[in-house]
Parts: sequence; structure tokens; C-alpha cells
Amino acid sequence: MSEQMNENRAFFRDTVERILADTLDKSHIDAAENGELPDALYGALVENGITLMLVPEDQGGIGASLGDAAVILRAAGEAAAPGPLLETMLGQALLASAGLEPADGLVTLAFVDEFEAPDVGASTWANAAVHDIPWAGKVGKVLVVARAAGNAARLVVSDAAAWTVATRPDAAGEPRDSISGAAVPVMVAEIGDYDHWLRSAAILRGAQILGAIDWSFRRSVEYAGERKQFGREIGKFQAIQQMLAELAGHVLAASGIVEAAAEGATPALVAAARSRLGDAGDAAITICHQVHGAMGFSLEYALNSRTRRIMAWRNDFGSVPYWRRTLAGGFAGLTREDFWPAVADAGLQQVA
Repeated sequence: MSEQMNENRAFFRDTVERILADTLDKSHIDAAENGELPDALYGALVENGITLMLVPEDQGGIGASLGDAAVILRAAGEAAAPGPLLETMLGQALLASAGLEPADGLVTLAFVDEFEAPDVGASTWANAAVHDIPWAGKVGKVLVVARAAGNAARLVVSDAAAWTVATRPDAAGEPRDSISGAAVPVMVAEIGDYDHWLRSAAILRGAQILGAIDWSFRRSVEYAGERKQFGREIGKFQAIQQMLAELAGHVLAASGIVEAAAEGATPALVAAARSRLGDAGDAAITICHQVHGAMGFSLEYALNSRTRRIMAWRNDFGSVPYWRRTLAGGFAGLTREDFWPAVADAGLQQVA
């Protein structure tokens, strides 16, 4: 990574961390469970161009890379920032790829596989229904990426107000909606390769998961040095040290592979990253709550804001089993002589 790229990334992260510190606190995170977006946070993100990070400069954006965006979303995951930040950042890039103007404000986004979406040029989506889509009742646009023949991607753009929204909470308490409509006005465009966009979404969500895992680990280490039992800090007990050491290994391994996947986004790396995050997330939830005891489950304590988001995000944009099958499928059929070179080169080339 070049020195200039490192400087840009540090600037992006510092900017977003400052915005998060100035505009987000526990009350805003709790309010998200009542369907309330942190307006000051998103106003600052829009004002500073963060939601247009992935839009090319000649289309009014910043022209940042996927790795740059992953840094932003990792910081958001650490802060347990609620709302459709990923969906808006990637959604604006999808609109730009389709040659469309950026949306005003926030958007939400869903990927649908083997799905009957309107054809390119259609103006109406009849008997439309999409499930498990975040914050559909609080955004301006709904974007649906549908797989078409030959792995082509079809982008369906609609106004959120055109849908009937039925809301239910995800594990973090944020809205995950089912939307429907008898005749929804739409704009439909081809946007290239479906799996490319799915991998982009998957690794960006992976960065958010990693941020939540990292915060949970660091807070658990701090807590183990603060909490006393039987006259000494619990962090001095061998059992606690062993659990935290195990989690440190998960954090280190997940960080390395997520960062590599955000740079390369090859099928093998993204699949490996999301698979590894599944293990790291499970370990973080288990170990951090064991270290904290009953207090960690309290809604008043900040740990649950992160661990519940790990649970909510774990299977977004492809479940852990999906990415493990994808990873294994890339190596299926290789000879004994070809297997190790393919594993070693997975970050540099696309495994067939």
C-alpha cells in the first residue's frame, strides 16, 4: 500500500471517528430499536461526502476504493452505528454504475438470487415483494440487485414511498422490513456482474462485523483489568487469560484476511474472510459475555450493542454456510499437486 493511500485512509478514518464521537451516543443506538435514525450522524456523513465514497469523482463522488470504504465501515461497526450506512455507500455506487444520478439522502439495498425482477426498460414492477431489507421505511430510495441470466446483475430502483412496509426487528433491534406493492414504479438497468457486487457488499459488511468484534475484545480486556473477584482483578485468573488469548487469535486472523479481501476482493479471499468472521464472531459473543458475566447482557451496557449487531450482520449478503460452500467449491476437483499452489495464490488470482 502506498504512503499516499495510507494517508488517505488515516484521514477517512479520523474524519468518521470524529463524526461518530460528535453525533452518536448510547441514546441514539437505543433509539434505533424504536425505528429512529440518528439524524445528526447521517447529516454529517452526507455533508462530508462519506455516503458518496465509492462514486467516481467525475460523477460527483470521492472515487475511493473498496478498501477505503472498509476502513469507514469498520469504524462504524466499532461504534455500533445504526442505520443503512453500508447500503447507502454501496447503493450510490450502484446508481453511478448504472449511469444514474446519486440519490438524495439515504437508500436501502437488497440482493435477490434466482428472482423474477422486471426487465430492463420496464416502468412498473407488478406484485412486487422483497424481504429482509433494512430501514425501508426511513429512506428515500429502495435498490434491489437481482441476478439475471449468465450472472448478470439487474438494478431495480424505486421510491421507498411506493412500497407497503411491514417492519420487524433484527437481532440488534434495528428494522428489517418486508416490502410489497401491487404495481411499484421502477427504473431498471444492467450493472455488470452480480457476484462482483455481492462480494463488495459482503466484505463491507465483514468490515462492520470486524469493527464490532474488535471493540468487544478491547473492552473485555479493559474490563478484566478493572473487575475484582476474590481480592484481585479477574484478568489475573488463568481461565480468563486463556479465553482472552483465544479471542485475540480470532481478532488477529480475521483482521488480516478481511483487510486483504477488501484490497483484492477475489472470490476466494472474500469467501475465506466471511467464513473466518463467522468463527471470530461466535467466539467474540461467547467469550466477551463470559468475561463480563451477567452485566454484559444488560441493555444499559454497551457490549450488547456490538454483540447483537454481530449476530444481526453475521449472515448478511451471503450466510456463513454459503461462503464456506463458495470457498470449498473454488478448490473442488484440484489435484493434490495443484491444491497448495491454489491456496497460496488465492489472494492474487481468481480460483476457478
